[in-house]
Amino acid sequence: MIRLACIIKLIEHGYQLNRELNSLMLKTLALVLLALPIFAHAKAVDCENAMTTIEMNVCVGQKMEVADTQLEQYIAKAKEHHAQQTTAIASLAKSQDAWLMYRQSHCDAIYEMWSNGSIRGVMFGECMIHLTKQRTHQIWEDYLTYMDATPPVLPEPK
Repeated sequence: MIRLACIIKLIEHGYQLNRELNSLMLKTLALVLLALPIFAHAKAVDCENAMTTIEMNVCVGQKMEVADTQLEQYIAKAKEHHAQQTTAIASLAKSQDAWLMYRQSHCDAIYEMWSNGSIRGVMFGECMIHLTKQRTHQIWEDYLTYMDATPPVLPEPK
C-alpha cells in the first residue's frame, strides 16, 4: 500500500510540474511499480482470464509494449523505404512527435475520467494500445503500401 501511495503522489506531483512531459513517464512507472511483485510470475498470468487489477495491469503493460514495438518497427521501415525523400522523413518525424503528444493528452483524459477507480491504469493502457494500433495502420497505409497491386513493404498490421 505504501508503494501505491507513493506512486499516486508522484503522479500528482508530476501533473503539477509538467503534465505533458511527465505524465506518460509517471503512468508507465506506476504500471511497472504496481506490477513489480508479480513480474517474476508474469508468464503465469493468464491474460485471457485476468481478474485482479494487478493481473490486468501486467497484461495491459505487455500489450502496450507489443503495440509500441510494432509501431517503432513500421516507422523504422517507412524511414528506410523512403530514405531518399529526406523532407518526407523529416515531416514523418515531426508528425510522430505531434501524434505522441496527442496520444498522451487523449489518454490522460481517459485516465482522469477513471481517476477514482483502480481500473484507471488499465483504461489508460487500453487507450494507448488502441491509438497506437491505429497509428501503426496509418503508417503502413501511407508509407508502406503502393497504389497499384505491388505487395506492401510490410504486412498489414493487426
